[in-house]
Amino acid sequence: MNIFKILLVYTVFSYIGAEIQILINPVNLPENMAPGTQLSRAYDKDVAGKADAYRFLNKTKDFVIDASSGVITSTKIFNYETDPIRFLFIVDTGGLMRRVLIINIIDVPEPPNCTADPQFSSGTATLEIAEDYPLFQSIYRVIATDEDSANGDQLMYTIETQLSGPKEGANSFGMDPISGVVSLKGGDPLDFEAGYHVFQLALRATDKTGLFCQGTLIIKIIDINDEKPQFEPFPLDSINVTEKKPVGEIIARVKATDRDEDNSITYSFKTQQEMFGLDPLKGIITLLQPLNLDNPNNSKTYPLEIEARDNGNNTNTYMFTVFVENIDDPISCDSSFSTGAGVSVSVPENIPASAFIYMILSRDPDIGQEVEHFQFVIAVRNKENLPVESCIGTITINIQNVNDESPVLTYIPDAPINIYENLPVGTMLVKLTATDRDIGDSVHYEFIGTQKEFSINEDSGEITIAYPLDYEDAATPKSWVLYIRAYDNKRMHSTTGSLTVILQDVNDNPPQCSQDIYTIELPENIPSETLLVSLTCTDKDATLPNNNIAYHLIMDTFSNKTFTLTNNELRIGSTHLDFDNAIFAGMHFKYTLFVRVSDEGSPALSTILTIIVRVSRINELNPVGTTSVTFSIFENSPVDALVGKITFTDADWPFNNLKYTIVGGNMGTPPKFYIEPDTGMIKLLDSLDREVESQYKITVRIVDLDNDAIPDPFRQRRATAQVTINVLNINDEPPVCNPPHLETRIYSIVKAPFVHLNCSDKDSPKEQLSYSIVGGNTNNQFTLRRLGVDPPSLVIRQNFQYDVFQGIQDPVTFQLLIEVTDELGGNKARQLSATTTVIIHVLPWTTAQPTSSTKTSTTTITTSVLKKISYYWSPYNWFPAVLTLTGALFMACLYAGAWCLFKDVPACSRLFPHCHKHQQHQPSLTAKDPGQVPSDRNAISIQFSDGRRKRKLKWETF
Repeated sequence: MNIFKILLVYTVFSYIGAEIQILINPVNLPENMAPGTQLSRAYDKDVAGKADAYRFLNKTKDFVIDASSGVITSTKIFNYETDPIRFLFIVDTGGLMRRVLIINIIDVPEPPNCTADPQFSSGTATLEIAEDYPLFQSIYRVIATDEDSANGDQLMYTIETQLSGPKEGANSFGMDPISGVVSLKGGDPLDFEAGYHVFQLALRATDKTGLFCQGTLIIKIIDINDEKPQFEPFPLDSINVTEKKPVGEIIARVKATDRDEDNSITYSFKTQQEMFGLDPLKGIITLLQPLNLDNPNNSKTYPLEIEARDNGNNTNTYMFTVFVENIDDPISCDSSFSTGAGVSVSVPENIPASAFIYMILSRDPDIGQEVEHFQFVIAVRNKENLPVESCIGTITINIQNVNDESPVLTYIPDAPINIYENLPVGTMLVKLTATDRDIGDSVHYEFIGTQKEFSINEDSGEITIAYPLDYEDAATPKSWVLYIRAYDNKRMHSTTGSLTVILQDVNDNPPQCSQDIYTIELPENIPSETLLVSLTCTDKDATLPNNNIAYHLIMDTFSNKTFTLTNNELRIGSTHLDFDNAIFAGMHFKYTLFVRVSDEGSPALSTILTIIVRVSRINELNPVGTTSVTFSIFENSPVDALVGKITFTDADWPFNNLKYTIVGGNMGTPPKFYIEPDTGMIKLLDSLDREVESQYKITVRIVDLDNDAIPDPFRQRRATAQVTINVLNINDEPPVCNPPHLETRIYSIVKAPFVHLNCSDKDSPKEQLSYSIVGGNTNNQFTLRRLGVDPPSLVIRQNFQYDVFQGIQDPVTFQLLIEVTDELGGNKARQLSATTTVIIHVLPWTTAQPTSSTKTSTTTITTSVLKKISYYWSPYNWFPAVLTLTGALFMACLYAGAWCLFKDVPACSRLFPHCHKHQQHQPSLTAKDPGQVPSDRNAISIQFSDGRRKRKLKWETF
């Protein structure tokens, strides 16, 4: 039955002692952790090495547990803002014990996202606004999203750079930091005429942690007619003309200019004028009536107010005064001679021949005259030195007109006319004039030969541009010699002339490049001076400096010194690329560069190129940390206690993305330690025993994770750390004496030490053990003598001879109970003790042989009880009963089988009493052998406390 009890206790405690351990619980999982990362591990020593041992009782697609190893991994990348943030799983290994695993999803700050408008994030978002666009009215809104907004994160919008072209320096736009709306802020006005034709805005959305996204907005300015014509004033705002100014002649020309492009101006008098005429296109003022001051109705001054109007009905006026200068008239003659038909002149008959009588002045009446007669003016003046006096008379001779005159070109430029290629169709180059002396005959004009580029007005002689001119077009001549014919009504007479026109180049073509946007992807370790791209740009303008191209790189402060542009070659600058930068991460690991390609014309024209440089990460740096560390832990530390933490850093982005793994060392079987792969914290996996192993040396491998653009396990950089773990002693082993019971016989005259104790302690040296006799030492007849650090010996204080005090005459037995205590001088609360029993049979010393006696000596053994309290798992009340009953049946079956096999064996009479019918003899102790001590029984009783987590074991020795 004793054997049955021992096997039953062992079976119960070995079964209920099995326990599932989870290395990391709870698990804190960052939301951006890659799937497949080991999160924790379940361990059950009873199923270690078995297939299909581990499982989750509650099903999930987000996490899996390896059925053989118990490794727990995730199957997806979690989103803190949309996914559940806490998971509870029941880990089962098929036994009665189960464990709950807690997994918490940890929020990780994420950069904003500006890809709602793909053109904005790629740098090609373009819109147009008029130059009179109203202030503070929305132009564009940046739409950025941030998954962290669900946790209270807010975005701040800013304008990082504001570039304008072709003229630089404007600061016209503002951005609402809360809504991301771009509008005119009232700074520099949008003046197209001042050179502000296009703006490039770098807009950024930044969250509270400093992460951001950005894009580029291109705003083109549309020219509107918003400028008034401006007059070029006359000196002193006045014009002087003589009163003899012929009718029809030009007296002045007003000129107004308009800053708006492609705008024509017309002129008109603010009030109706009878004396003067005004060409509405050219601004030429001509005389319509004589200014003769002898006419009392004529004035000496004429204020004129002229209005200039452009295509958009923008007007401006100019006031000036025409002053008429007086000229002395000739003396007036007799009215009978100077008026009417004149007078006849009589001369004496003896007037000499060829004598001067009359001077006849004549002019051709065809020029502006409708009369068909000549006027001969006869002047008569007196002689000698008297003042000149004259009178004028008129003789009219009627004649018959005959077409006998050829037209005469009175105005055709001799010098070449230079024209610009950008003159619009219809622009007048020159107005030819020709006269025909024949009365009533008109002059007409035409080109000799075909001219598609120019046209000539048949009646007015105005030569205008008839076809768009392009200096860069190979089919367009660079100069023309125009041959003009002037002919009269019936083409009876004509005359010819030539005119040279030279075409001048205008800077009207901005540089053109092979492509507007370049996207380049390169690794972060690319060396300096590496050529990234050669820009290919041309200018269609045919002459210098209009087609001379220059390149200018526009960068922000973050890109400064990272890139250089020499001529048209973009290279890596002196500052190498660095993927491992938190600011650069907010820029989505890309640089956005702008290159202004400009010509040297006047005004200079330019084109903006966008170059997007995407940088891919390279695993450049090894993990850095202390490669040799030492930790200490007490041997009674609980499972999952922290041993120490290994801290390594990795400067590759993402920073410190490391995995810690134990790869070697004396870990023990099963392993005593495990390491959290993401934190480097070494924790206790199994209980320690310093008396078995006082020091562990393990090797930890540190590997960086996913630091290449394409993850490559063979290129992962790693480091190793040697970890020494010292197990600190805790007094958990009681002293042990060998043997635990001593029995000896001595004579009453013995004085020297007669028994040497042999006691030791696994976790205490010998010098820290103390000894004391705690029972059976009647009259203090025995004492302990100890020399040095060795265990003591028993010594008699006095002999037991018959003739001395307290001597003996008959044999006497003493049973001493000696207590051994460790931690001498230490913490008494932690001291452990053990007892050993020494049975001493003292025989009297006599010279005569003692007579034999049939009386049996009775030895009384002191009972000692050792109580040990420990903790165990307490099942439900029915479980121990069922388990006990099952064990009892099993042992009964085992005993029955053994009885059947060995019942006839004589040697088995003690184990199987039914094999023989005779009675067993009980041993007796006689005086002849005082060293024999009868042992009535040895019993082991097991008591389980009801409903508590304690068990009490009691050994009783009699």
